[in-house]
Amino acid sequence: MSFPTFIAIEAATQELDSPPLHIAWSLPTGEIKQARIAADESWTQEDQPLWEADAAEAYAPAEIVREFLYDQQDEVLYLTEMMPAEAWLSRLFDAAGQEMSFELQPAAELIGDASLWQQTYRETLDFLGLDPERAEDQVRALLEVHVLLSGEQPEISSESAADF
Repeated sequence: MSFPTFIAIEAATQELDSPPLHIAWSLPTGEIKQARIAADESWTQEDQPLWEADAAEAYAPAEIVREFLYDQQDEVLYLTEMMPAEAWLSRLFDAAGQEMSFELQPAAELIGDASLWQQTYRETLDFLGLDPERAEDQVRALLEVHVLLSGEQPEISSESAADF
């Protein structure tokens, strides 16, 4: 069983030009990888305090993109909303000196009923106590909604999330 790839990214603010802080994506098995993004030198000095507290636990944009591209098996990746996530992903890939070699689509397109998908997504976040702003929680909710609405079941694994 292979799941579609789900991806989520969170940034300092909801602005399109906000620096990305965390990223998470799913693997075909349903496992989740996530990472804290280290500040890139091309990002402004006023953004720097956002990274100081956890700098030792963060990965450079180039490392994250390399790992992500290694894991990527699909030409289309699914997320909750196109904007601002697409802009943040673009900023991450630009910092890594890479092109985005995939298409992004709203996850609701997997089932074709946006209203049902939105309702199920909100209920899943609430039921599981997930934070809709956290990238890892978004990917978990995307996987759960996919299972609920498609009927596909993941293979059981002892790890649900992993740093790379």
